Amino acid sequence: SDREIRDQLVTIFVAGHETTAVALTWTWYLLSQNRDVEARLHMELDASPDEPPAYARQVVEEAMRMFPPVPRIPLRRAAADDVVCGVQIPKGAYVCVAPWVIHRHRGLWEDPERFDPERFAGERPPRFAYLPFGAGPRGCIGASLALTEAVVVLSEIARRYRLRLAPGQVVAMKPRMTLRPLGRIGMELVARAA
Repeated sequence: SDREIRDQLVTIFVAGHETTAVALTWTWYLLSQNRDVEARLHMELDASPDEPPAYARQVVEEAMRMFPPVPRIPLRRAAADDVVCGVQIPKGAYVCVAPWVIHRHRGLWEDPERFDPERFAGERPPRFAYLPFGAGPRGCIGASLALTEAVVVLSEIARRYRLRLAPGQVVAMKPRMTLRPLGRIGMELVARAA
């Protein structure tokens, strides 16, 4: 229907804008805290001036692993009694998938609290171990666009600047539908030498 088409378009533009912005916010924060990763990103950007290097994508993907833009996929209500992985789910129970938990699960990720873009250099993570865009028929329709947009924005800004956490800045999270920072994350732009 016309209403469904309108609703889908609103979702793409509104949700797509905020989730990409949140992903980039956490990417810049992580880069400011991991100078070795930032140095490698700059080295690879300098070596490929015409397009984003593969490492830029790895950086964004790893940032989304650590800080998934949507930390909890909305609740669903069980239509009938069920058993999932040996757990009884009664009819009417609310169930959700939590990328925040899955992305930090020690059974799926080695040293999950460490920011390591190399995780995305070779083989893809096991199916359903990495869900920044959900999965299956309800996965994000704009996943490819959002990832491409984030990588291009990261690359173009990082070619010219370093971002540094402002002095005295305290960073905390405010998980809502998206994983926003609590307040703002004050960053300082530092021009890179030509």
